[in-house]
Parts: sequence; C-alpha cells; structure tokens
Amino acid sequence: MAKPKLTSKEESFAQAFIFHKEELIEAYRNSEYSQNLTPAQMSVQANKLFKKPSINLRIKELQSKASAIAEEEFTITVKQRLEWLKEIAEAGLSTYLDSQGAARRESLPAARSAIETMNSMLGVGEDNDNKGDELNITFNVSQPVKDVKVTRGE
Repeated sequence: MAKPKLTSKEESFAQAFIFHKEELIEAYRNSEYSQNLTPAQMSVQANKLFKKPSINLRIKELQSKASAIAEEEFTITVKQRLEWLKEIAEAGLSTYLDSQGAARRESLPAARSAIETMNSMLGVGEDNDNKGDELNITFNVSQPVKDVKVTRGE
C-alpha cells in the first residue's frame, strides 16, 4: 500500500508542527495555510489537519527522523562525560608557582565539583555511603573518668 502524497500545504504544516515543538497553532501560523484567521479559527483548522491520517503519519515519520538525527548527532555518552570530568578534576588539582614561588592548586572548586558530579553519575559518594554505624558514647563524669560505655546504634 503506497502512502498518500501530501500537498505542499500539508507538508509545510507537518514540518512546521515538528519545528514549532508540536504547537498546533504555531504550526498552522507558520505553514502555507491562510493567515487571515483568528487564533481560535487557526486552532480549529490546525486540529482538523492534525487529525488527518496522512498528515499524522507524516508527522510521525518526521518525529522519528528528528529523533534519529538528534540521537546520532547530539548524544554524548556517559563515558565521554566522565572523561571530560576527569580532565577537569586533573586540571583543577594540577599546581603552578605563584609570584612568590609557592605551589598553588589550579582550581580546587572545579576539581571538587567535577569529582562530585562523577560520583553522582556513578551512584557513589552519597551522604549515606560515607556514614558508618551510629556510635553512642556515654561518659560518667560524676567521679574521675574510669567508666566509658560504647554502644553501636540505638
């Protein structure tokens, strides 16, 4: 079964729908259809066009193509992001000599932020990860300290 051919106006509407982030009225306003309509009339006409099976099929095709291009062209892998963060951390921890000859770190805040971001991405270093068992220490100070009681948890 051959897919139906769209008119140039229908094609312009489908493309405008994708370009204008799926806003029907904006798609209608920026397509080849009549611009002498009120926003309410445009909304009615845009909804009619959107519900046409041939236009809706074309919109889905365009969405699929746009997603594939976006994934191929704009996706940054976790590995790449971690490599960049590692470079930032290493650069921030590198040292230089100031005007008095003292060794200084390049940018500890940048290194710390990069390390925190890497930890977050990897799911490590959360606040709860760094806590051990709760430790309660009771001191009896009514007499010289001889008796110290240490308990774990509550």
